[in-house]
Amino acid sequence: MIETLRVARRTPGVLLLLTGNFAVAFGSNIVIPYLAVYLTREQHLSPFVVALAITVKFWSQQGLSMLGGWIADRVGPVGAMSGGLVVRALSYLLLLAVSGPVPVVAACALLGFGGAIYVPAGKSALVRLLGTGEQLRTVFALRSTANNAGCALGPLAGSLLLFLGDPRIGFVVTSATYLVLALVLLRLRKLTDVQDPAAPDPSAATASDAAGPSLDRAKLAWVLACAFAFGFCYIQLEYALPVFTGSVQSSSLVGVLFTVNAIAVVLLQVPLNQSTGKISSSALVISGSLLLMTASFAAASLASVGGLIVCVLLFSAAEVLIDPRIDSEIATTVPAHRRGMAFGFVGTAIAGGGACANGLAAALASDGAPGRSFWLVLVAVSAGFAALLYAVSLALKPARKPEPEPELVETSTGA
Repeated sequence: MIETLRVARRTPGVLLLLTGNFAVAFGSNIVIPYLAVYLTREQHLSPFVVALAITVKFWSQQGLSMLGGWIADRVGPVGAMSGGLVVRALSYLLLLAVSGPVPVVAACALLGFGGAIYVPAGKSALVRLLGTGEQLRTVFALRSTANNAGCALGPLAGSLLLFLGDPRIGFVVTSATYLVLALVLLRLRKLTDVQDPAAPDPSAATASDAAGPSLDRAKLAWVLACAFAFGFCYIQLEYALPVFTGSVQSSSLVGVLFTVNAIAVVLLQVPLNQSTGKISSSALVISGSLLLMTASFAAASLASVGGLIVCVLLFSAAEVLIDPRIDSEIATTVPAHRRGMAFGFVGTAIAGGGACANGLAAALASDGAPGRSFWLVLVAVSAGFAALLYAVSLALKPARKPEPEPELVETSTGA
């Protein structure tokens, strides 16, 4: 942790980016946990419309992340980050100003689109500042720690604002935070919006350039498959696990499990990634982490309090290992002028995996909640993902060229 902080401190702009990530997560979580309550009580919208608005926000952020990444590649990562923050700030103000189902759903779609621009641009900016060295993975882990800290503290601030006064205060505070941060981040443009000397000029790129050795398409496809598998497994924390826990235990245990996850992620993020940093094979780390998720799903199938807590702890350890590995693989696989869009593809792949998993959970649900057998299905699927991804990674490794045999030199002796 200390060495990672030193790297962040001595690299110009990195601490500002990390602080910005914390501020964005903090500001968002002042509002988002209470958004459904606000729309129901203050806007008097039906539960169906509220669910639709929140779903549209999620799919706008994940599904449009490819477009957001493309924007980051064209205008520069910092310019895109600032633009995304402005879009999000305006969307929060729109949620205060408009009423009715259609305007509210449109404002939520705009909110998601702002996130779709900001997230891939933020990752691309971090790579521009740090390069693709070994320290990048641990700084990505530190970035996730900052995000999770904001996610943990934001709801507390939001509840305090609700207690002190009008619920609209949170929207204004978050919007103001984003607008100020958008201006502050522009200071980094000289550091990040510079063409990577190792990458070709995007305006001069041709079809043959795209197929050249600077972009390993097979490796990129493998990374996106990892993101799909991660999304498939990760979404269980947000849908199947809470619903299942409420059906087999007390609903109050759901809050305990989320608290355990938040604390574990913050505490484990950097130490675990530093300890696995010596393992050069991302395939080994990602497949091993998916096996940790396999074990966590097996623990959940026990349906006991202890089993559910063990499930969340194992799940948290796997989560903090997979996410930075995927980001660092994108950084080393994709040239600089295409990284924004590649990070966007990762977000879309994660969303696709989550959608498939939720569809499976809904299909296997009984009495409104997935049963114990559902977790056994997840055990088989996640173990299959781990084995398949590792096997494909071995197939993608370039074959070692045989060493040339030493030439036999004839020697002659005089008579």
